[in-house]
Parts: sequence; structure tokens; C-alpha cells
Amino acid sequence: MSLEELGRQIGVTYQQIQKYETGSNRVSAATLFRISQLFEISPTFFFEGLAADGSQDEAAMPSPEVVQSSLALGRIPDGEIRHRLRLLIDALAPTQAR
Repeated sequence: MSLEELGRQIGVTYQQIQKYETGSNRVSAATLFRISQLFEISPTFFFEGLAADGSQDEAAMPSPEVVQSSLALGRIPDGEIRHRLRLLIDALAPTQAR
């Protein structure tokens, strides 16, 4: 998804997305919520791996493979296919990881 498309989908300009990406501007809670809705993930996804003090817990950080898989899943336009793939992933995941 391009910056322009992401911006259009969540109601901001692509320049604003660039500023979020570079850290020039902070992402508001409302914008973070809209992004999570667009990619059909929980807003808490963006905070996984952070300790209570805001520092990163390296052991809890998702692997690059997990992040790339999540982004790829979000690019699938058909919501039903995304849902079925998530069900498949859940079914294949080890029980102790759920």
C-alpha cells in the first residue's frame, strides 16, 4: 500500500504519513485506531513488546517475519479471505502460543 493510499484510507495526506514514518509528528490515538481498523488488527498490536515504562522488551518484540506477514495479510483486499487465513494461522499455531 502506498503512503498516498494509506493516507486516503485514514483521512490524512501522504505528507502526514511521511511525518509519522520519520517521527517528525506523533500519531494520535484516533489515527492509530483508524490504522488498526484499516488493517483489521487490535490497536494494542502497536504496543506489543513495550515495557510499562515505555522501553522495548526485546524478547517480546515480534520478529521481522511476523511483522511482514501481518502487513501482507493487511494488503489482501478481500476481508473474507483475510479472515479465513487468520483462522488457518490460528489452527496451525501451537496450543501453548495461544
